[in-house]
Amino acid sequence: MGVGTRWWRRDDAEPDTDVWGGPGEVTLAPAPRNAPEDAEREEREQRERADREERERAEHEQRERAEREARERAERERVESEERDRAEQEQRAARERAEQERVEQARREREERQRADRERRERQRTEQERRVAARQEQVRREREEQRAAQERREQEQREQERREREQRDRERREQEQREQERRDQERREQEQPERAEQQQAAEAGSDDTELIPLAGVPVDPVQDRVTTVPGAEAVSPAAARDAEAREAAARAAAAAERRRRRHRVLQVFLVAVLAVAAVWILPWLVALVVALVSALGGTTAGGAAPSATETPVVAAAAPAAPAAEPRPALPRGGSAVGPEQRVVGLRADPATPPEETADRLDAAATPFATRGRPVLPALELPVRDDADASAAWRRLAVTRAHRQVLLLAVPVGPGDVDATVERWERLLREPDVGLVLDPPGPLPGPEVEATADRLAAIVRDAGLPQKLLVVPGTRATSPAPAEVAVVAVADGPDGAATPPVLRGVAVPPGDAAPRDVLATDPSPDVVLLR
Repeated sequence: MGVGTRWWRRDDAEPDTDVWGGPGEVTLAPAPRNAPEDAEREEREQRERADREERERAEHEQRERAEREARERAERERVESEERDRAEQEQRAARERAEQERVEQARREREERQRADRERRERQRTEQERRVAARQEQVRREREEQRAAQERREQEQREQERREREQRDRERREQEQREQERRDQERREQEQPERAEQQQAAEAGSDDTELIPLAGVPVDPVQDRVTTVPGAEAVSPAAARDAEAREAAARAAAAAERRRRRHRVLQVFLVAVLAVAAVWILPWLVALVVALVSALGGTTAGGAAPSATETPVVAAAAPAAPAAEPRPALPRGGSAVGPEQRVVGLRADPATPPEETADRLDAAATPFATRGRPVLPALELPVRDDADASAAWRRLAVTRAHRQVLLLAVPVGPGDVDATVERWERLLREPDVGLVLDPPGPLPGPEVEATADRLAAIVRDAGLPQKLLVVPGTRATSPAPAEVAVVAVADGPDGAATPPVLRGVAVPPGDAAPRDVLATDPSPDVVLLR
């Protein structure tokens, strides 16, 4: 190392080390040596280094604090976001659950309504089927009673004919026997002179007496006798003739007896055939005719052609002559409303079930029946527009099951009576449906007459029984058509009506006893319980 070389302390040396550097290399000083300026500089550097370290530490702490705060803020934001997401998910799940519960509740309510509707329709269908079955059973019983009565009448008629035939055969046999006895008596009377002459000739013993032989009988001229059977003893001609007559009578009686036996056997055979026909063939024929009528009725109502299975029935029934369609009758018989029957009407209450209303009508109408004049119950059903048509048809089914008449009570005003009748014409074409006009005031006479004429035309076109028409008032302007029974309703039991209009009264139910209503002179033809 040369003289004059300056050594210095390296600033980049590590702390607590004394590193000196020169122009060529760095060596470690064997002993620390500090110049005065170096001490100041070192102190300054230490302070600066301490400050720098302090700043660095502060910055480091600040950065760590910022990073920590950033991490905490990020964590807090993450937690808050997760909480918000969780809250939103819970809300969405709650909304979905509420929506699902609402949908499920709506579905349950809809299913409940549908089940209630099905049960109601099933009850209605069951009730309708029960009524139809009851009506069919009633019709079947009536037909069986009619058939049994017809069979009894036919059996009685056959028995009467058999007795008459036996009586005629007995009288004919007696007549033949009397005729045979008369012929025998005449023959004996005719043969009596001849026998007397032959007796005289036999007593005289004349040999030259000529014998008159009988036809086909050999004569013995010696003994004056005839032989009837070869090899038998000869008898006198009179005895031979008597024997021949008796033999002919016996043959005739035997032939008559054989004929009677044949007739009796034939009668027994015919009776047996008729009995077999009544037991086996007649029910089959009745079932065949009923099936044919049902098939033809179903084809007419449905508008469809008969099926292939119905063809044999039609072919089997084809030879029979077509029966004329019976004219419809009123529910309880007959084709005229009055004076054969007394009509008792009851206004229907919408709050009362139809079956209960029909039973109340039957109970209310029964006390008005008198000797020789039965009652015809009639149900007044208030209707307004086409919306009531279905209810009217259902009521008609109930009234038919109870054999009652349905009266459509329609509100009308002056000038719209014809339109009202046209609206309900389809129901009025039924044989057991009538009309009640409920105007707010008196109706003009021409409108009532036009309504009666229109109903009469419906009755004539459809071949219906007499139609019932109820109008307010006590007098008629002109005679009503024969097809319509016009009822002029008075205000009380003492009202009067001009014939041929039927006299009707309107009384509150329970206000007047039936005997008091019928005690008026003349008694009412129609009683309306309103």
